[in-house]
Amino acid sequence: MKPTGVVGLAAQLATGSPRSRKRFLLTAAGMAVAAIFLLAGSVALPLNEAQRDRAADRAPTLERGAVRSDGTLLARRWTDVYLDRKLLVTEVAAARSNAPPPPGLDRLPLTGEIVVSPAVRDALRADATLRERYPHRVVGTVGDAGLTGPREWTVWIGAAPEAFPADYVPASGWGARPEDVPPLPGGLRLAVPIGLAALLLPLLALVVNAVRWGSQERDRRLAALRLSGMSAMQVRLLTAIEVGMAAAIGSIGGGLIFLTLAAAVAARLPGEGAFLADALPPIPAATAIVVGLPVFATATAVVALRRVVVNPMGVVRRRAVVRSGRWRLLPLVVGLLMACWLFTTDQTGSAAVVPLFLAALLIMIGLLVGAPTLCLGVAGLMLRMDGSPAVLLAARRAQASAATAARVVGVVTLLVFASGWFLAVLPLADGSTPASLTQLEQRLKPHTLLANVERAPAPGELELPGVTGVAHLVTVELGRSGEGYAGVNAVAGDCSALSSVLRVPLPECGPESTYLTPSEGAKNPLSTGEPLAAYQYGSESADGVEYVELGPVRLGKIVDHALDGLGELGIGAGIVPVSRVPQQALHVAPVRQLLVTVSSSDPVVVERVRTAVQRLQEGSSREVRDVEMMVREAQSVSQTYRQVAWAGLVLAFVVSTLSLAVALLDRLLEERRGIAALRAQGVTVRTLRLVLLGQTAANLLPGALVGMVCTIPMAEAFFVVSEHPELTVPWAQLAATTAGCGLAVIGVVALMLPALREAIDTRLLVVD
Repeated sequence: MKPTGVVGLAAQLATGSPRSRKRFLLTAAGMAVAAIFLLAGSVALPLNEAQRDRAADRAPTLERGAVRSDGTLLARRWTDVYLDRKLLVTEVAAARSNAPPPPGLDRLPLTGEIVVSPAVRDALRADATLRERYPHRVVGTVGDAGLTGPREWTVWIGAAPEAFPADYVPASGWGARPEDVPPLPGGLRLAVPIGLAALLLPLLALVVNAVRWGSQERDRRLAALRLSGMSAMQVRLLTAIEVGMAAAIGSIGGGLIFLTLAAAVAARLPGEGAFLADALPPIPAATAIVVGLPVFATATAVVALRRVVVNPMGVVRRRAVVRSGRWRLLPLVVGLLMACWLFTTDQTGSAAVVPLFLAALLIMIGLLVGAPTLCLGVAGLMLRMDGSPAVLLAARRAQASAATAARVVGVVTLLVFASGWFLAVLPLADGSTPASLTQLEQRLKPHTLLANVERAPAPGELELPGVTGVAHLVTVELGRSGEGYAGVNAVAGDCSALSSVLRVPLPECGPESTYLTPSEGAKNPLSTGEPLAAYQYGSESADGVEYVELGPVRLGKIVDHALDGLGELGIGAGIVPVSRVPQQALHVAPVRQLLVTVSSSDPVVVERVRTAVQRLQEGSSREVRDVEMMVREAQSVSQTYRQVAWAGLVLAFVVSTLSLAVALLDRLLEERRGIAALRAQGVTVRTLRLVLLGQTAANLLPGALVGMVCTIPMAEAFFVVSEHPELTVPWAQLAATTAGCGLAVIGVVALMLPALREAIDTRLLVVD
């Protein structure tokens, strides 16, 4: 038969009857779901890289050590916040006439002009409060090449070169080197590969179960073809072509569905959204998925036919007898023993990485290989129970279908193992938040804004609606009088003003109170009683850096243990009374910090106060933050990985549930003759439903329990290897995951009950 004839015959057989069409469509649907999930997974990393590349392309290429005349432009940027939305602000000035514009801009804005992104343009038109902050003349809109996403908020402000300090580092153009990808927090570098390996297997199981759908009916059809004169090789080739056609249609259809979803969802992704070109997988990866899935499905069908002997009189499937061989449990036992060894011997460092990965690999292999033994063991326990007929029938049927059920049991155990693994290690993602930020959040009043300013607010300048506290802290460089600057910093401030922004006021507040920070290693220099003086940076010489003494700093009453948790404010050795510091030291201070508390919860009030604070930052980066924002920024990397991990778990759960439904429904159709025989012998429909539920639960629920149990020693070993003994196994979350899998099993069985009506038809007992 010619190849075209074989393909045509395969197409006719695939769509020649309602059942054939149903089997063909279900196989294609399984391939489509697998293709969609794989394509979505292949987009995550390229999307992140595309956004990083766009951000790098618009970053100025600074030339360290160069003078202003060597560069072509001056640029500085900061992150503004408006109504909890981040707004990237870049101030630019042309140092030469040939200064190039950044990507997305036709030209550099001049003094008093701004170029904004489309999202900011729309906001400026509708929001008068935002226009108060950026009253400049809008002369253009940033194009897509200058944005990381369609909803990004960014502003380019034109300035004169004189607005930048004389020693400001110039830039030669745009396109800085992309920043390195933030590393995984802590020990997650070890945990993520293990979890990803466990999550990929349920997806492959969906493909395998979709290919095996309706295998018994396909076998009977193969026998009819053999009777018509086709050879065994020809019928195998016919089956491979039929499966390949369904898989190809499903894979291509899944790709088209993914393109439609990407076009609809890309701009609506959380945060800034994404451009469609960035949200599409690379062509090599997409080709490998769309082409590889049909190849994998066809190979699976060919391998499955190796056990099938097709002759004109029927089909014989050479199915190995499943016995509860203890050897199947050997990989699992060895992996668990290795994990326990790592835990009990306190193995840490790089020497323990390979044993940890090996233990995880053996456990995952053991969960798959040992699934038939688990099914037979549970069925044997049920047979020993003095139960009802429904329990005994469920046990016998679970025992007879152990080989078929093992494929599904292995997927469920791996899903629970992967879920428990990620739940156990995800607390590491919270370790990136410095404890000092958390302490500062606990000390400051809510809605307290922090900013570095160039000048102190004038009397009444910040007397705005909602403002209940203002504290101005000035950094002072201290040293022993007459001996030069000793590298000691303190903060000059008013304790009553600082108390107005604190949840608990400073104790013993007075015009002469000096507060000490907890000393680290050496004794706090403010408590020595030696005469101190304020110093100012003078110049550099061959002998080193020279400082100029500005006058004595007179310390008053010493108060200790009052500044705990305020270390993030950069108060150095402590807080000295502002009245005891030379006025010149206050004028030449390297850092001036302003804290403003806004009691109003009205976001418009908060933003107007933020705008007023920014007016005190003219000529510098106008970044006004609150502690809550600082905590979110510190957690941004860990939150990203946490969201990815949860998305992976949800994906694996959905795929595993679909795979479970396909496999159980296929098994029900394969066993419908036996179920019909039970019905013909007088077994009630209610009993058959209980048998179906008991058979499924006997196979899957113990598997979920085993998956959870295997997570515990692996998690404990990981805590030791990664040197995080403070972590504990999340028992409640593991139990909830196992219970969720149990509910999913019951839900899938409930969905299968309508198919039971066809299976109990006694006409199936007629030999056809």
